[in-house]
Amino acid sequence: MMTSKKQTILIIEDEALIARELKSRLTQMGYEVVGIAFGLEAIELAADTQPDLLLTDIHLKDGVDGIEVAQVIQAERGVPVVFLTAYSDEETVSRAKEVTPYGYIIKPVENRELQIVIEMALYKFSIERELRKTQQLLQTALTCIGNGLVFVNQWGDISDLNSDAETILETNLEVARDRPWPEVFSLLGNSVQAKINAALLSSDVTKLAPFVISAVGKIPKLVDGIVGPMHDGGVLILRELTEIADPIEMLPTTQELMLQVGPDRLTPSESSMCQLLVSFKTKGKPVVVEEVSQVLNQMLRSTDLVSIYSPAHLSVSMPYTSVVEGELIADSVLSSLKKHFSLTNPSISIGLSYSSPGDQQPFELFRRAEWALSVAKDSGGDRVIVWSDDVENSLQIASTESEKQREYHNLVLMWNVVSVVARTTSLEEMSKKICHHLLRSFDFDQVAVLESENSTIWAISGAVKGVDDFKGMQDIALSKMHFLKVGELLASNSNYVNAGKVHLFRLSAEKLVFITGGELLQSDVEFLETLVNYVASGLSRFDLPAEATTSATGESHFLYQSAIMKSLVESIEMVGPTEATVLISGESGTGKELIAKTIHENSKRKDKPYIIVDCGAIVGSLIESELFGHIQGSFTGADKNFSGRLKEADGGTVLLDEVGELPLDVQVKLLRYVQERQLVPVGSNRYELVDTRVIAATNRDLQALVREGKFREDLYYRLNVFAIDSPPLRARQGDIMLLANHYLKIYSSQYSKNLLGFTENAEKALVEHSWPGNIRELINVINRGLILCKDSRLSSIHLGLFPAESNEIPTRRAKDQSPESHLQTLLKRMVDSCMANVNDLPPLGRWLEEDLIKKSLALNSEVLNRAALTLRVPESTLRRKVSRLQGSPGIRNPGGQADWEILQTILFDLTVLARDRGQTVLDLVSFALVRELEQRSLNRKEASSLMGVSLPTYRRLVAEVPLEHAV
Repeated sequence: MMTSKKQTILIIEDEALIARELKSRLTQMGYEVVGIAFGLEAIELAADTQPDLLLTDIHLKDGVDGIEVAQVIQAERGVPVVFLTAYSDEETVSRAKEVTPYGYIIKPVENRELQIVIEMALYKFSIERELRKTQQLLQTALTCIGNGLVFVNQWGDISDLNSDAETILETNLEVARDRPWPEVFSLLGNSVQAKINAALLSSDVTKLAPFVISAVGKIPKLVDGIVGPMHDGGVLILRELTEIADPIEMLPTTQELMLQVGPDRLTPSESSMCQLLVSFKTKGKPVVVEEVSQVLNQMLRSTDLVSIYSPAHLSVSMPYTSVVEGELIADSVLSSLKKHFSLTNPSISIGLSYSSPGDQQPFELFRRAEWALSVAKDSGGDRVIVWSDDVENSLQIASTESEKQREYHNLVLMWNVVSVVARTTSLEEMSKKICHHLLRSFDFDQVAVLESENSTIWAISGAVKGVDDFKGMQDIALSKMHFLKVGELLASNSNYVNAGKVHLFRLSAEKLVFITGGELLQSDVEFLETLVNYVASGLSRFDLPAEATTSATGESHFLYQSAIMKSLVESIEMVGPTEATVLISGESGTGKELIAKTIHENSKRKDKPYIIVDCGAIVGSLIESELFGHIQGSFTGADKNFSGRLKEADGGTVLLDEVGELPLDVQVKLLRYVQERQLVPVGSNRYELVDTRVIAATNRDLQALVREGKFREDLYYRLNVFAIDSPPLRARQGDIMLLANHYLKIYSSQYSKNLLGFTENAEKALVEHSWPGNIRELINVINRGLILCKDSRLSSIHLGLFPAESNEIPTRRAKDQSPESHLQTLLKRMVDSCMANVNDLPPLGRWLEEDLIKKSLALNSEVLNRAALTLRVPESTLRRKVSRLQGSPGIRNPGGQADWEILQTILFDLTVLARDRGQTVLDLVSFALVRELEQRSLNRKEASSLMGVSLPTYRRLVAEVPLEHAV
């Protein structure tokens, strides 16, 4: 029989007789006295014996303070203290409280009092120790599952938030209290909201997989956590994993697409989607990922979008696809790729994820696909793994919280970089966003995309911790060692070099990513190499054909037909032959450089040099030398004379691009040059006469800079002798399709594709788009669309642009007539016509269904899944019905051709009506016809003949007709 361990007590008492008496009493009470100490030796004795309780006198021999001894022992090992003393004055009691004693006994001691005090002390301490353990356990759990507490009452309203939740949700308790929780933070996906609502009503604890939350005007965040029950409500315990960067870089949700394309084109209840991530690994000859992309584009549907996710991964997005269909497609992809690349025998792994109807979280879709792909690769490859919640939970890989956090950060970073490469309209914009993502995700000090040519290094763009507006090389601490490392990387065949906390990744022969301020693990370096390789693959998008071309009118090098551009060309022709200084203003991407070059070519200087100086890309301390030159030894690194760009262009033209970025001291020297045509090289005191025409360009408001004291007023007026405004593309709508068709021809030839043009909706979307990136954005959109397109015309889906509303289907009904009343009128006339010969009743119901299906297919370019969306039927059901239509004669004429045409024109109105009633369009029309027949004096056999079904089927239809929506 097991006995419980005796609790141990250490006695600290300077009177030996009292100490022995206490030991005897305590032993009789069932305690074990592990030692008796008379002074400071108690500290060492406590360390050796580790008692469960300390019984100590306050005043010990030789002036030793029992309170101080107890404090030292408590600091080394938490143990309850009971003071035993003959003193009970206020000062002694006050000092004793500092130790937080569990009892205070006044001498002489009675047995009963001693026993009660010690038992209570040990009991209280044991309870507190359990509470401390529980608190530590809860704190550890909260660290793992989240520290943001959102308390919700039984009605779903927020009743309380802690400070961490306020930080995560970027709100405060005063704003959030008594509001429904979905109003305080919105979710990118209906499925998560439904899961949280269900969990709040449940008595079980529910774990939440990572999901995205967002607030208006805030950066979306990736969070996870749990939902737990509470009395009269529940609690959401949230943990922030990382930020998802800018909202514009998130894939559009179904609601956003619905707003763009109109409710007639997409149906949320049918918007299931599958996502494939395909990975390649070869032992011999490497597989070219672009070749794999071409193979997939040839075998998949036109609505399936194939994109390169990284140098060894491809992404396939398959809208309107169920998980069963997605698995069949994935198996077919695996088999076809293995057969196509049989000579290289690659290991091919595919991860498949899916979203059910209403689940609108594209990031979560990719996370699931990443997980499935990892399992496929870890299990040997050459297989398809389908994500499922149960399997993921059962196969959780043991990893630390920091590793999980890094995995989420890397996935979000890859997601954002893929979005940036796909969507940005210029190299500068792409570089800026990627630098900001890297800086935020890895907490670097500085990140920049650098370019090197002829031993000169400049920054395309960058991001520096603590600097809001990156201006160029002046914001980067580029030391001599950094300079040597840049040269080492570009001169070698390596893709990565580092020196301590300096990391350089190659982008191309001249470009690289420069990073300082972080110690990277080998896994981080490998991930960043993959990331940078993907960015490098996107650089070719910016090797675009020049915007200049021969116009339709032959009047200039601009392609235009709008009045505003005609006026601009006339201005160029007027100012070109003169010597006037020109100031060109306009948004990025509007062609300011082209205007400046055309002015130069229309001048007497056209055979002389034309040089562009980007004032915003050169370090402020070097721009003066860049413009005016320098002499040897004028500053560190000036090992030889340099003439400067103005002198190099002597007799020709210099374009000062982004002139508003010039430092004020350089503006003074530029003013003298513009006035006198004289300049002084850096380090010299001799003026030189140079005949170079100056053209300045800016996308900033120079007059506003003058008012702010950032640009000299006298220089502004010297540059603004002749002003030209380069109009944004949205201001020249008449030129949009002219330019779009022009670049369509260029890229069709480049990619060997014979495209006929744009669909009607695509043209409407192009004209309606605001084009914030102007012509440069238009070029990128056309280029990307041609890469994705497998049809004969570019559609809105290929372009990624959608018109505000679709006018594709004309509606020929009276404005004051509803779709249901119109349908009732048409069916009445059709039935009247069919009953003209009761001996030969045609199958009107079957004809209606057949012709609605055919019309829907015709309106959707014979794409089955789009037609299924229009009719609101499953694609498999429609495919079965279509197979039965083979050889059908098509439209009949029971009520006159006009009635059939009108019925088909209100098809999309019927789609909306069917959606609102939770029906298919075919059922809606069928039930309406049954009601019409039931109102007539017909027997059931005649009615079933008109419906084109058997008598039992007709009886079933009559029983199924909804009474609440009688037409």
